[in-house]
Amino acid sequence: MMDLNEKSYIYQLLTQRFPTETEIPLSSISLWMTKNGAYSRNYGYIKMKSLLLDLPEFLTFYEIPNGTINPEQYVVLHHWQPGSDGGSYDGSDEGYDEADASFYSLVNVPSKSTAAYAALFNMTLEDVYDEIAQAFEEARASGALEDGGSCLRYTTPHATVILTENRYQEMDGRPWHFSFESPLPRTGPAASPAAPAMQAAHAAPGGIPAASPLSEQDRREIYLALCAALPLEEKLHMARVSLVLNESGHTKERYGFQKMKELLRCLTDFLTLDDAVMGGVPQTLITIHAVPAWSYPHRPAAIHANAAKISLPLPLEMDGTILLPPKTLAKLNLEVTGAEEQPSGELLGDLRESYRKARQSGDFRRRGDAYVFSLNITALNGAPMVASLKETNAANVRWYLNFAGADRREANIPGKMLERFAFLGSWPSFLEELAKKALPEPWDFEGSTQKEYFILQKYIQYTFYRLQLEDKICISEHKSFAAFNTGLVSPYYDDIYACFEAQDDDGEYQTQWRFLEFCTAAGRGTGKKLVEYFNPLPQPASYFERRGDLLFDLEKELHTDYEHILLDNISRLPLDFIREECRGAEEAQELIDEIEDGQDWAARKRFYRQLSDLIASTPRLFNRMRNRLEDAIELARKQVRWNFKTAIPCYFPTRNVMSLMLPLALQNDNRADAALVVELTSSGNYQGQTILTLQQAYLDGRLLCRPNSEWLDSETIYSDGDYDDD
Repeated sequence: MMDLNEKSYIYQLLTQRFPTETEIPLSSISLWMTKNGAYSRNYGYIKMKSLLLDLPEFLTFYEIPNGTINPEQYVVLHHWQPGSDGGSYDGSDEGYDEADASFYSLVNVPSKSTAAYAALFNMTLEDVYDEIAQAFEEARASGALEDGGSCLRYTTPHATVILTENRYQEMDGRPWHFSFESPLPRTGPAASPAAPAMQAAHAAPGGIPAASPLSEQDRREIYLALCAALPLEEKLHMARVSLVLNESGHTKERYGFQKMKELLRCLTDFLTLDDAVMGGVPQTLITIHAVPAWSYPHRPAAIHANAAKISLPLPLEMDGTILLPPKTLAKLNLEVTGAEEQPSGELLGDLRESYRKARQSGDFRRRGDAYVFSLNITALNGAPMVASLKETNAANVRWYLNFAGADRREANIPGKMLERFAFLGSWPSFLEELAKKALPEPWDFEGSTQKEYFILQKYIQYTFYRLQLEDKICISEHKSFAAFNTGLVSPYYDDIYACFEAQDDDGEYQTQWRFLEFCTAAGRGTGKKLVEYFNPLPQPASYFERRGDLLFDLEKELHTDYEHILLDNISRLPLDFIREECRGAEEAQELIDEIEDGQDWAARKRFYRQLSDLIASTPRLFNRMRNRLEDAIELARKQVRWNFKTAIPCYFPTRNVMSLMLPLALQNDNRADAALVVELTSSGNYQGQTILTLQQAYLDGRLLCRPNSEWLDSETIYSDGDYDDD
């Protein structure tokens, strides 16, 4: 626990930078504190989030589920006088009556649950704390507290509260854990918390709700995209609806919204949003209603989620009308032939023919501000390929080819293969079970705004992908049981296996398998079944095929793609390093200020692009950065000469290749700021392919084993929340 002086210091530090009573992203709070030396470990906390949760006197933390596995995390600062009651429950009796104290001494109440309760029922947190405690005491006094053996249940004016056994009672001291369920979901458009004009719109299909920022044409296009991919009059998870909208080009950014839910709430003439709660976590269910005036004359038999036809301002032919950047073409050739060079005339002809056919048929998809079409070309690994066009700012040519390669949304995306293989349940529960079974190690970065066990999730996703490539996923003879080796071990160094059981053909989750549990061989229950079904047992993933996968050969030359590292991946470089190398360049310094102050990652990416263009067009700045990078690479080679373990092997799932990572000390020779990925080419030279942040480097290296290096340690890597899953 922090003392009053420590809390006062943090309060003063935060209020110097941030306003009170305003939603602030957790990542911004964490970055500000660490920049000012207020690390969580200084106060005895492993993570910044844990520290902030221990400041209820002047700070409220909450998460907003957004249809993905990563909820949005926010902090609200409140006015506070040291020594006063901050108005939030902090585990003490001060500010609460005896009934409150009795309830909170028995029940662990997660802040995310109270935040969800408050958001669902439009209440303040103080009112939530009062309501759930008072209802508990009334139910206990009246005998209405239902005892279900392993749980207790009672009702409040708004919900049903479920108290389950607290698995952390030994540490926490409280026997019960709080969760709640909302009443039955609302049904029908009239139940939506929309204005009367919104409700009337459903009675008159095609009408536009009052105050909607969307035109009727916008709304009709969204409606047709949803109808082409999803069933009508069925409750669908918001994540499924969001995926269709994003992949068909109807993103929230396109219409000026910050959150997808805000966009959906403007479509209540044909959508109903129902709030449901499971285990204290709010879920949004969407129902699509038919609008006959907008429907196709005959519903298409099979229209892909991305393939809704759109009006096209694109030219009829590619020749002479669309700019084809050499670098984009070289990347296309790399995926088709394995050589990063300009494509042959035959490949260019296939590209032009694919465009001509797509333009004639109108078979384009919108992804943000890009027009995407399929190529009649396949990659070396057999993956389908696409290309996309964007508008230029040039006067002489309007369009350019901004991408051509494997379709990461349509192909077998490595990080998504495990979820496509089996229904896992909730990621937090799945990962927590594995972490408890495995030999302990840190599974999160310092200050991370990602969900818990972030490193572990990336590890298990890409380990499964590698196992699939190696055909090491074991399935029983009668296809009723499946398992794979996680590559992790128990505290007794026994292999840990992930086990699955077959789902019914009409299973709810549209996967063949359902996760059962993690086990060790011959262990109780599933462990015995594992031994019964498989001989030999499932084998772990293997990565090394040659000595060069493990050791960096100092006798070989190293050639580096400086443009790709310094310009294409400028966002992976430390901002202080960029600022120092851009000294004297006023425009560059202004862009760096915008990046540093920006809280919106999309805006920051835009400023990074502008900064990259500026450096590319200013040889003085580019050469400065290149010279500093060359110095850092030379220092890394010296470190490898002194200790061969400095070069860390890593695996690139997206390309299925092995590489080595070298530390880059760009600001201080005693501390690495990033990692250079080097790959041994067929000619026998090393190619410096790209640069990684230390967070990315650790995730890639951890696939092979836990990195044991002075320069790559999860406990010293600070995460700013911007993870590039590339």
